[in-house]
Amino acid sequence: MLSLGKIDHIHIRVSDVTKAIAWYHRVLGLSADPRYKPLQDGEHAMTMMANPSGTVRLAVGQDAGTTALPGAVAFVVNGQDFLDWIDQLAGERVASRDGQNIARDSVRDHQFFCSISFVDPFGNPFEIVSYDHTWLSGKLKLNRNPA
Repeated sequence: MLSLGKIDHIHIRVSDVTKAIAWYHRVLGLSADPRYKPLQDGEHAMTMMANPSGTVRLAVGQDAGTTALPGAVAFVVNGQDFLDWIDQLAGERVASRDGQNIARDSVRDHQFFCSISFVDPFGNPFEIVSYDHTWLSGKLKLNRNPA
């Protein structure tokens, strides 16, 4: 049976990203992680906030109303387990957030990590990520489909 690693990060949707970043920094001691800067632009932009040791991470994104993706819990696994999870989810006919069945072409390439997003039967969103990016790029022949 496949096993999930630890929780990598939790997505948080807010109405004012600038205000949220300041609050999470002041109150919780989280700071923007510069490695994730490329993810701060685009349709599903987010700022990854982390504690100094990097053991707690929140992906803070703008809630654009009815089109916003709900928050998600993201688990981290190694590269081989990431491939095995894709196959497991595909075999179970698990749906992605856009309603398509999960497949290897559902992987998102974030330049230094890869992710696969899906929902449970109740619409709760989840994500599995792997930082074995170089290895996965070769195995999956990724198209650089950033989130």
